[in-house]
Amino acid sequence: MKIYKANFSGFCFGVKRAIQIAKESAKKFKNLYILGDLVHNENVCREIEKLGIKKVKSLKETPFSSFLLIKAHGEAKNTYQEARKRKLKIIDATCPRVKEIHQKAQELEKKGYQVVIVGDKNHQETKGILGNIKEGIVLGKENDLKKIKLKKRIAVLSQSTQDIEKVAKITSLLLKNCEELFFVNTICVANRLRQKEVEKLAKKCKAVLVVGSRKSANTKRLYEKSIRLNKNTFWISKPKIKKERFSKFTSIGIIGGASTPYDDLEKIYKILKK
Repeated sequence: MKIYKANFSGFCFGVKRAIQIAKESAKKFKNLYILGDLVHNENVCREIEKLGIKKVKSLKETPFSSFLLIKAHGEAKNTYQEARKRKLKIIDATCPRVKEIHQKAQELEKKGYQVVIVGDKNHQETKGILGNIKEGIVLGKENDLKKIKLKKRIAVLSQSTQDIEKVAKITSLLLKNCEELFFVNTICVANRLRQKEVEKLAKKCKAVLVVGSRKSANTKRLYEKSIRLNKNTFWISKPKIKKERFSKFTSIGIIGGASTPYDDLEKIYKILKK
């Protein structure tokens, strides 16, 4: 069996940065809270909680004047406003790439464009982008176009982990329904590189293992892109596999999402090597 490891795997810049901020903050502050998950990986989140960072579902659960760690996917404006009302000291671990999308959406709205976000409606990053502008539209799939009313001038952005082909299709359809369209490619470079990489593995290998949490949007994109090209694509959410399941394949490619610890990939690689 030949095993091919993707060149681009393990934590992306934004995830590494968020984890580093969390670790450093946990050493300094005892009353540190986070609204939701720092990143979309269960193992990472468990490690974060072990540091003493308390996860809450609502800011009402945080004591006044405590510390609030903002997750890598970012937050809406009203979260910051509510945090300030509670006198919370904000430690912002939002991925800088996501922050750039927030700023770009705000700039385009000020210029009079109707902002359209191509993304998963219920994903935290998409909610954060939408929550940083006054009014916006989220498109998750092509059929969603039937449900919206477009203005003459629109600006198209996307969730940073979206599939570039999907974004291109939706944008081309939007172009037919408006007078002016301004497009900004806000798909993160790290995700674009992984998407290209998984395509190569899917064509080259008999099977592909996509490693990452079921909550991870970018891992989902890798799986969807790979399985379109190779029916023997498997989504591995935990670094445990039964080698008998894959022994029939003469070549296997391994790739991880942007929030997948590199150690998880190494564990799977070692099992297959045996």
